Amino acid sequence: MPPADPRARASASVSVSADDDGAAGLADAVAGPDGAPVAPGSDPISHLIEGLNPVQSDAVTHAEGPLLVVAGAGSGKTRVLTHRIAHLIRDKGVSPFEILAITFTNKAADEMKSRVATLVGPVADKMWVSTFHSACVRMLRRDADKLGFPRNFTIYDQADANRLTGYVIRDLGLDTKRFPPRSVHAAISAAKNDGLDPAGYAQRAGNLFERKIAEVFTEYQGRLQRAGSMDFDDLLGQALRLLREHPEVLQHYQSRFKHILVDEYQDTNSVQNDLVLLLAADHRNVCVVGDQDQCLPPGTPVATPDGARPVEHLAEGDAVVGVGATRTAVAGRVSAAHAGHYRGRMYTVRAGAHVVRGTPHHLVPADVSLEPGRHTVYLAERADRGFRLGRTDSTGDFASGRRAQDVRACLDQQRADRAWVLAVGGSPAEAAYHEASLAAAYGIPTAPFDAPGGDGAGGDEWLARLFAEVDSRTAAKQLMEDLDLHAEFPHHRAGDGRGRPTVDLTMFADRRSGEVGRHRVQWSSDRVEVADSLRAAGFPVRSGPLGGTRVDLSFASYREALAVAHEMAAAAGLDIARRAEVGPTAYPLVPLAHLRAGMRLLVQGPDGIDEARVDVVEIDDYDGPVHDIEVEPAHTYLADGVLVHNSIYAFRGADMRNIVEFEDAFPDTTVVLLEQNYRSTQTILDAANAVIAHNVSRKPKELWTDLGAGDLRRVAADEVVH
Repeated sequence: MPPADPRARASASVSVSADDDGAAGLADAVAGPDGAPVAPGSDPISHLIEGLNPVQSDAVTHAEGPLLVVAGAGSGKTRVLTHRIAHLIRDKGVSPFEILAITFTNKAADEMKSRVATLVGPVADKMWVSTFHSACVRMLRRDADKLGFPRNFTIYDQADANRLTGYVIRDLGLDTKRFPPRSVHAAISAAKNDGLDPAGYAQRAGNLFERKIAEVFTEYQGRLQRAGSMDFDDLLGQALRLLREHPEVLQHYQSRFKHILVDEYQDTNSVQNDLVLLLAADHRNVCVVGDQDQCLPPGTPVATPDGARPVEHLAEGDAVVGVGATRTAVAGRVSAAHAGHYRGRMYTVRAGAHVVRGTPHHLVPADVSLEPGRHTVYLAERADRGFRLGRTDSTGDFASGRRAQDVRACLDQQRADRAWVLAVGGSPAEAAYHEASLAAAYGIPTAPFDAPGGDGAGGDEWLARLFAEVDSRTAAKQLMEDLDLHAEFPHHRAGDGRGRPTVDLTMFADRRSGEVGRHRVQWSSDRVEVADSLRAAGFPVRSGPLGGTRVDLSFASYREALAVAHEMAAAAGLDIARRAEVGPTAYPLVPLAHLRAGMRLLVQGPDGIDEARVDVVEIDDYDGPVHDIEVEPAHTYLADGVLVHNSIYAFRGADMRNIVEFEDAFPDTTVVLLEQNYRSTQTILDAANAVIAHNVSRKPKELWTDLGAGDLRRVAADEVVH
């Protein structure tokens, strides 16, 4: 597995004291809805479920036993978690100190703790509401001596870990060009988060390179232990080892934490999953919240060397056909097969004779430019100002073999960072309608980020004031959720990465290694502060050929490339631009919900992989099984002749199998599906539905809400500037 979710790693403030039960004063610490102290169990439940929809209420008031909450966008999952915690304390008499709530970032943990505090009072400040890393540190500060570490062990950050890896490589006499410290430590980190120690990694090593890494891993871990230190991955792995090897410690925490709640469960890695299953194995009072599966429906034909087979019939070890560095098919092996359940919108994309159907965020390599004569409505972001809506015409010269899209020109003109294509119409009037409708419904300005022609009347000072006073970020998040758009996958990015610099992760970009090729992780810029952050984190920052600085790394292992890209992003606040270089062209990876008619997919042709124009995108409502596979080494496969990657969750390094293992570990799990959009009024959803209907051939089942119609947001006349 790749390293733990970089969001957790980057924000892991783990300097905490040893475990402290702190259960004194409980009775007078819990507050009622008016802030007055109440005794546990005395406050009526109606105060907590007021304002919740019936499904949310079911999740909040679920009785004892395992609970899986599958949450859609905007469905109020954080509210469900916090109200469930309050329900356990105020209505069930559970001590706040008997609850363990886990999320992935300190920011999310602080927000959850703050929301709980409004429901139960200041006792929330002393509860275990934290990241996985912080919770594990608290356990280790109490009992690390049982593992041969001092309780006041030192925690190595990423730069320390890379430096130590480099020392070990040097002392073992290995060539740092063949064994770059950054790459070797990524392999060690991935192994640790897959639950492997040095001996386990050595046993699994399949070639000389991996056997040498096993030697480095063994010495690296020995030096950490002798120094009384742990790296970030050890915080998870050593805590799991503590629970497994010392039953009295496991019994202590199983007895103490009688209820366990975990957010973003689809992001957990193998070690985090095992921690949750161990802690909950005795009492089985565990509630996990995860996003819906992002996969393909049964019946999807997947190419194999022996002909197409339905995706649901594929299993680990089966051979399939994908694509690597060239436009010719390459054989791969299924390394994992996942089956799940999905309820929501399903996207069907037709490109000539080829059809691919999947959940909104299943990824495909695609050319997102459009033909000339199309009229585009887009959502643009600029880091210092927020979001705006705009419209433009597409232009291009097909004779030159190049297509152009004026959204890119708009990004440059407005000094914007990213843009998402919302709708593509055949006339300026259509585009103007959708732009005005969305602006009115969501309250997103159509004014430019910068005053045209300089700071004249109604110039930059007033525009700055507009974007400061309008909460366009919250509105844009809501719009993207309603349109199934993913924030990490804009259609277009600014070329120079001004406000949101990127690290490029390009599959197959290094052609020195067979049919599949190696994967490159690259960053280049003249931004000194980003270079300093990357250098401090241990990355090899060099001078660029045209000035500025750069990082350019190559990996045979896609998992290692993915891990390093995430670590670079976490170290320097970078976005990750994901691409696949097939033949001479680097295609961005695009979720199915982002495709529009006129964009182009990669499909199986008579002589290899060809491009095919997207003719239509259809949406229908779906409730049923879904399947996904992971393919080594190419991480691509042909689904009904269309080249696809995998779901967004597997792509970012999470292990979706953990949801399946949760239901295997607890066969009596109650599953609650949160599917009602809880953030949007019907007026807003009507505007979103109109755009969706415009983009597809038939109207899907509409988004719905019971919040009422809502007021139309008014946009001043002088805002409508393009």
